[in-house]
Amino acid sequence: MNSAIEPSIQALTQKLHTGDLNPLTVAEEVIHRLERHRENPIFIATSSPETLRERAHELAKLNAADRMSLPLFGIPFAVKDNIDVAGIPTTAGCPEYAYVPEKTAFVVQRLLAAGGMLVGKCNLDQFATGLTGMRSVYGSPINPYSPDHVSGGSSSGSAVAVACGIVQFSLGTDTAGSGRIPAGFNNIVGFRPSSGVLSATGVVPCARSLDTISIFGNCSDDVRRVLAVAAAYDGADPFSVRVQDGGAQIAAPVYGVLEPRDDLFFGDKQARAAYERGLNRLRALGAQTKVIDFKPFKAISDMTYFGPSMSERTAVLGDFIASHPDATYTAVVRDAIVNAAKFSAVDAFSMLHEVKRLERQIERETWSQVDVLCVPTSPTIHTRDFVRENPALGSTSLGDYTNFAPFLGLPAISIPNGFRPDGLPTGMMFVGRGHDDSKLLQVGEMYQA
Repeated sequence: MNSAIEPSIQALTQKLHTGDLNPLTVAEEVIHRLERHRENPIFIATSSPETLRERAHELAKLNAADRMSLPLFGIPFAVKDNIDVAGIPTTAGCPEYAYVPEKTAFVVQRLLAAGGMLVGKCNLDQFATGLTGMRSVYGSPINPYSPDHVSGGSSSGSAVAVACGIVQFSLGTDTAGSGRIPAGFNNIVGFRPSSGVLSATGVVPCARSLDTISIFGNCSDDVRRVLAVAAAYDGADPFSVRVQDGGAQIAAPVYGVLEPRDDLFFGDKQARAAYERGLNRLRALGAQTKVIDFKPFKAISDMTYFGPSMSERTAVLGDFIASHPDATYTAVVRDAIVNAAKFSAVDAFSMLHEVKRLERQIERETWSQVDVLCVPTSPTIHTRDFVRENPALGSTSLGDYTNFAPFLGLPAISIPNGFRPDGLPTGMMFVGRGHDDSKLLQVGEMYQA
C-alpha cells in the first residue's frame, strides 16, 4: 500500500475508523496494485474494479459508530481458490473441477461481516497438493524476492498477494505445511491454527482429518486480529471445535530447538546459518532453549507423502479423477492421488497406531520439558529449475518441519527470520501444544518485534 495505507491492520483500521482514510482510497490502491502485478499469476479470479468500488462505497456510507463496530473495516483480503465465495467459481486449481457455489464459506462470511473487502481468489498447487507453488495449470506465482526460486505452496498465490502488498491478509489452507512454507519463502507471517478452530464449511477438502484454513499476514498482530473474527464453532462442520485457549501468555517459556549440526538441512549451509542466527537472537531476548530429539517428529512428517496418509486425498478426489481422465491435471498431483489407492485399510490403521505411539513419546520426552518448539520453517528453498527436474522430491523435501503439526492438531506459526547472503528470505517456525494458539501468536509477536 502507499504511505497513506501503511502497513498493519491496526494502523489501517485506525485511519479508516476515524475517517482519516476513505475505503475508496484503499480500493483504488488495490486496483492499481492488481494492475501492476497482473503478469504474475497470483490470482485465478479477482473482484472487478466496479465490485471493489461498490464495496468501498457501501462501507464509506456507514456512520462512525457502525465503522467502529467492524474490526476489519475496509481491510482488503484474498482467499485461496479452494475456499468458496458465492457466485465466483471454485476451481481448486483444476478447470474441469470448477463449480459456482451458492454460499460463501463460513469463515469468509465472518470476515466480510467484519468489514473486510474481498479482492479475489488465489492461485494454488492443484487440489492443494504440494509445497512448491509450481503445481498449478494457471501458472506459478512468482516469488517477489527471486523469480528463479519457488514461492512455496500449496497456498502460493495467497502468500504472494500479501508479500506484494495487494492485500493486508489472506486465507490459505494447511494440510502439511501449505500455510507456513509460502510465508517463509515470501518474508511474511503464516499461521496454522489448532485443528478445528477455523470452520472448514465451504472449503474443498484435501485430507479432511488434517486440513485447516490458515492465515497469512504481515505480522502476528494482523493474524491475531483475523483469527479473533474468524474463529467460531460451526455445528455444520463435524471437525469444528470450541475454542479452548484462555489466551494467557506462557511465563518464561522454554523453547525446544534442534541441534544445528543435525544433518537435516539437505546440505544448505545458508539455511543452517539462518537458523543458528535465529536461535542466537532468541537467546539474546532472554529465552531459555533446550535441544530436543526431533526424530519422532520427523517420523510423523514422513508419513505425509510416503504412506497411506495420501489415501485420504484419494478418498476425496479419486472418484473425480477416475470420471474425468482427460481433465487438465498437473501430472505429479494426479499420479500421487491415484497411486495412493494401493494402500489398504490395514496400512491406514497401522499408520494411525504409530502416530499415537509417537504422540505419546513426544508428550513424555518433549512436551514434558519444553513449552514451544522453535524449528526452521523449511530446510531449504529450491530453484524452479530444480523442481521442474525433480517434481516429487522438490515438494516432499520441503516439509520436514511442517508436516507433523497437522497429524497432531498443533498450532504453528512461521515468522520472518531475516535474509540469507543470497538475498532470499528465511522463516523461523514456532509450534505450540494443542489450543495454545493465542500464546503462540504472542511468541511470534515477541520474536518479530
